[in-house]
Amino acid sequence: MDQLKLNQVARDIIKNNHHLTLGTADGDPWVAPLYYCVDDHYNFYYASQLTSVHTKHVLKNPTVAFAIFNSDQKEGTGNGIQASGKVFLLTDSEVDEALKWYTTTFIECKKESYMSPAPYRLFKIIPDKYFVQDPDAKIDKRVEVTLL
Repeated sequence: MDQLKLNQVARDIIKNNHHLTLGTADGDPWVAPLYYCVDDHYNFYYASQLTSVHTKHVLKNPTVAFAIFNSDQKEGTGNGIQASGKVFLLTDSEVDEALKWYTTTFIECKKESYMSPAPYRLFKIIPDKYFVQDPDAKIDKRVEVTLL
């Protein structure tokens, strides 16, 4: 498949899904399924508690990997995204901008919901690489894609 089509495959996967699996490490590895929203530059936003394992990890080591895929895809027919990047805990002054993109029905989407003493904070993943499987390849072939 040509590069432009592969890039569109990746954009469609992001648009048509709402959860990513975040891989973190601080000595011991950890993965966590997270609800996400994405901005126009394909930065990802999620909410999490400061006490969660993945949050403790990213506060010490912000380098992460993540995957986005539809788990209802039939075996051998699906595609997904594998990516890497860095996670940032948003400061109080950055929350307003993030709330332009991040929406949920789980937590009230107002600034105070993501500031102390509330239990949740907003995080931003800035990806540096994205990969998808080339559906036209005869064997599994991961291809780097660009989204912008």
